[in-house]
Amino acid sequence: MSARRRAPGRPTSARAISVLTAAVLVAGPLAACSGSDSGGEAAGTGSANPSTTAADTSATSSSPSPGSSSSASPSAPGPALPVGDGTLTPQVLQRLGKSSYSDAEMATAAKGTWKGTQVGALSQGEDVSLLVKQGSTWKVVGGWWPSKGAPGPYLGDKRFVLALGSDARPGQDVQRSRADTIQVIGLDGHGGGGILGMPRDSYVPLPGGSRGKINGAMSAAGPQGMTSTVARTTGLPLQGYLLTSMTGLTAAVNAIGGVPVTLKRQVKDVPAGTHNLNGLQALHLARERKSLPGGDFDRSANQGLLLMSGFLKVRGEGVRTLPRIMTAIDKHVTTDLTPTQVLTFLASAYQLNPSRIGRTVAHDGATTIGGASVVQVGPRARAEFARFRDGNL
Repeated sequence: MSARRRAPGRPTSARAISVLTAAVLVAGPLAACSGSDSGGEAAGTGSANPSTTAADTSATSSSPSPGSSSSASPSAPGPALPVGDGTLTPQVLQRLGKSSYSDAEMATAAKGTWKGTQVGALSQGEDVSLLVKQGSTWKVVGGWWPSKGAPGPYLGDKRFVLALGSDARPGQDVQRSRADTIQVIGLDGHGGGGILGMPRDSYVPLPGGSRGKINGAMSAAGPQGMTSTVARTTGLPLQGYLLTSMTGLTAAVNAIGGVPVTLKRQVKDVPAGTHNLNGLQALHLARERKSLPGGDFDRSANQGLLLMSGFLKVRGEGVRTLPRIMTAIDKHVTTDLTPTQVLTFLASAYQLNPSRIGRTVAHDGATTIGGASVVQVGPRARAEFARFRDGNL
């Protein structure tokens, strides 16, 4: 692994949205999916640091792949991280000159809603203010203001969010079905990040004290129980979760106009070549595992590939699209994150270097327990968890 490089804190252009948008639009609904990186790469780039133990046979990297190790122990989740809470330092607020805006001042801002709360993005030259409406005023929760000597971006520090996809069929409870997409998205707060996949058959302690496949944690204890299980297993302090369904994937990908992916070979009904996948094609690509050499490991890696593809898709849309995108995906997503947390996490793409978003699938191979095929979570997986503690892969 190469040493990590710290990217500059300020946004490099007014063109990026967020890896989390990709998570919401792609990873979560990849739920009952069986895809793999054995089919292709995100159009326009390769996957950064394809250090997964899955068969990453067809994703070719066109960017550097930074990464390193961490000595942090993954034995416990650790304290919650105070990030993305809308708190700006007094020094930043002093330079900004204000901490809230009126409706009249927001007349030219882009606006949207998230779970019944209004959110906005106000662009003034190179300055950008991200706002959430509280009562009759719009509170500044993040942004960057180079004209005022505060280039930022000010969006919070290191954080981890769990992207879940439910295996619910029509008529089934999305929150009480198995979680067949389990992807942890991390940001280091300094331009780097990573996407860590957990195979659905990972054999771990479950809510209630039993042991079993990790995807059963959600059917047993809902998304909160699933989040606790992943945090306990990985030792990563998860800020919260975003959950959606297979139906949600199809609708969300269509809502953003498709996801660009280049495939080296045909995967199910998606032929080789570069395609802007629609929602159904993206779901089919993500679901396929039987024809892939690594099976479920490749499927989890492919979900990470699609996350990167979705990230690249939304990255060029511009900050003023954030409120619109949040509004569009709102009805397809269940979450315990606040509007401020979602907005600032989405906007974190402005400080990300795409070549520094590493990917891996954490596992120690398959075995059989009680007649069932399961995935071991052993030293190799724990080493990946520890390496991810600083938000990088």
